[in-house]
Amino acid sequence: MASQPAGSGSKERMQELTPELRSFILTLPSVPFLEALLLVHGAPDEIWTAESIARRLYLQSVAQAQLIVTQLAERGFCVCTTNGQLAYDPVDPALHEAVTQLASIYRQQLIEITHLVHG
Repeated sequence: MASQPAGSGSKERMQELTPELRSFILTLPSVPFLEALLLVHGAPDEIWTAESIARRLYLQSVAQAQLIVTQLAERGFCVCTTNGQLAYDPVDPALHEAVTQLASIYRQQLIEITHLVHG
């Protein structure tokens, strides 16, 4: 089996991202936001608090998690209850589909995707 030149595998993986998914990734404000989005997507029946998100993602503060909770709701990925809890409930099926596609490739393309988010 022939070996590939150094770095070629990374380039091939990036080509697997559809233009639509790549555009979607570029709209995400931060890696912690991305990881929180994937966290709530992965447990759609769970109700989340800023504290539980901070704990699960090892964030430095609950305030940082609260900002992410607010952003998730403002961007239409989640709904917030009156007491600040969060549930995954995208405003439209296309948004849910984009998150589902992202979740399916994130672990295989972690570095490439986080570089896009850091942009």
